Amino acid sequence: MILRRAAFTLIELLVVIAIIAILIGLLLPAVQKVREAANRMSCSNKLKQIALACHNYESANNVLPPAGRGYGWCINTYNTGDSKVYNLNGLVLLLPHLEQANLYRSIDLNQASSPQNTGYCCSYIGNTSGTVQGNPAVNANALSQLVAAFRCPSDWNRNLQLGSGGAYGTAGGNGMKTNYDFIVSEYDFYCNACNTITPADQRRVFGENSATRLTDILDGTSNTLAIGEQTTTNSDGVAWTNGQCTPWGYRAWVQIGIDPTIWGSGLNKWSNNWGAVPQRRRGVLESWAYAGSLHTGVVQFAFADGSVRGLKETTDLTTLSRLSAMADGNVVEVP
Repeated sequence: MILRRAAFTLIELLVVIAIIAILIGLLLPAVQKVREAANRMSCSNKLKQIALACHNYESANNVLPPAGRGYGWCINTYNTGDSKVYNLNGLVLLLPHLEQANLYRSIDLNQASSPQNTGYCCSYIGNTSGTVQGNPAVNANALSQLVAAFRCPSDWNRNLQLGSGGAYGTAGGNGMKTNYDFIVSEYDFYCNACNTITPADQRRVFGENSATRLTDILDGTSNTLAIGEQTTTNSDGVAWTNGQCTPWGYRAWVQIGIDPTIWGSGLNKWSNNWGAVPQRRRGVLESWAYAGSLHTGVVQFAFADGSVRGLKETTDLTTLSRLSAMADGNVVEVP
């Protein structure tokens, strides 16, 4: 008697493979949803850490940190800029409160963080130039360090700011990007505008050389935006925009922070290179100071009370304007 070994036929094997492929196809979207949910939670926690660091800074210094100090791109006869240029991003001042004390100590605050000093934007109304302080190259290495608290796990773009020196980089190196920045007014495009030319009812919690106290937030800390999300444009996703993203350590040209209402942008206004590309590219914001996120359909914000909430990308400009201003008298319910 001849015994035959049991075996799969080719058809049976193909059926099994097909079933496995179908199961994997069904499983992948679920895995991606779980991963994105985890990323969004991680991002929310980082925003909260930054907001609480602002509170700790305020407790130690009696004022909240400025969005930055000593910008070097705009000094004019109508709105005097700083004679001493530092181009410092205020996130640097939060490092000791984010368990980054060693990195903070490696930064010399008496030296400029970036050599940017073109004064280009206001040259037509009597531009003069401040003096870049010290040697920005001294801080280049420190500002190229990755700080995990400043990066959203959903952002796939490269970490380092492109270009070195001049308008977009530190002298002698590239700055590490951040997905989080202070909520400011687009008027900060003009130096020291936050306490001078910005209308009182549109002033934000942060600005260049700002010195806001929590008691100045008359609309209530739970109704006022403090920190927002932005995406970090990749090398092949540069719109016509002035700058590619914000580095956590310095301010390059017109990188003032985030204004959710600038130029009527709203949230997640993706670039199409102003008509050069037929479709908008998700993750590439159209221009400077825009708010955006790679979380599906929402942009997360830390409010001045330290809470973090996601706003739908369809949130209207009126709501965004009222949430951004800290003392306009319009208290709105967060949608």
